[in-house]
Amino acid sequence: MYLIGIKKGVHPCGNAGTLLTRYKAEYKLRETAQRFASMYNLDEVYGLQTYSQKLCEMNNTEFINYVRQNCRRYV
Repeated sequence: MYLIGIKKGVHPCGNAGTLLTRYKAEYKLRETAQRFASMYNLDEVYGLQTYSQKLCEMNNTEFINYVRQNCRRYV
């Protein structure tokens, strides 16, 4: 699962915005998301199951809207 971070309405690039985790337990995902948010001062963190080519081709605004509507929020 990918953890997608949003800071001030923008998805940061690189490690500050995306974290790949292999955890499946809900409590562990929430714990990791909270740690991720505090490390990079993120406002929101969502869980994304698959990162498709379609998502890579979106601009930042489209990507954030997609994540907010279709992914589970952890922070």
